[in-house]
Amino acid sequence: MTHLIKTVMSYPPGHVPSGWDAPEGYVPEGSIEDYDLAFAEDAPVVGQQFEAYGQRWAIARVQTYQPLNQYETALEAFHVALCTLDSSTPAREPWHDGSAPIMVVHAASGGELIANEVGEPNWELVEREEWISPAEGMVIERLQHFELVVERASGDYSQVVVVWSVIAVALDNEAHQTAA
Repeated sequence: MTHLIKTVMSYPPGHVPSGWDAPEGYVPEGSIEDYDLAFAEDAPVVGQQFEAYGQRWAIARVQTYQPLNQYETALEAFHVALCTLDSSTPAREPWHDGSAPIMVVHAASGGELIANEVGEPNWELVEREEWISPAEGMVIERLQHFELVVERASGDYSQVVVVWSVIAVALDNEAHQTAA
């Protein structure tokens, strides 16, 4: 595990993905995006193609965030792979207030992503680092910060923070064993 990749699959403007529960005749104003988050041995490469959600996607742009600090479970980099059906670079909407949020990814110190209530990787957007809180049932062990390598564009994050955590019960048990 050396890279953490957020794959953004951007459908063409006005397109409603098959299988979506949308009212008949619904046409979105902009582009709908699907997301995936996973650890990988290799960085994504522009032009790579893959299958997801019943479509063939191509990576149109890769945004790389470099780590500011290293740990034993350190990641080499965080990447956002922007993907489209036709290999064109999607126009992304700016954040609602013009300021880029911090993307927070929750991971277990053992090296796996922590799932949310629907079983998908747990990530969120916050405006300030002080607002970062542990995933349910977890205790934060450390934070790993990443900053964008190039100038920020519309839809980019100000930084990415991986929240490395341990299960709260496991931490309590370890403390009791140490005390005994």
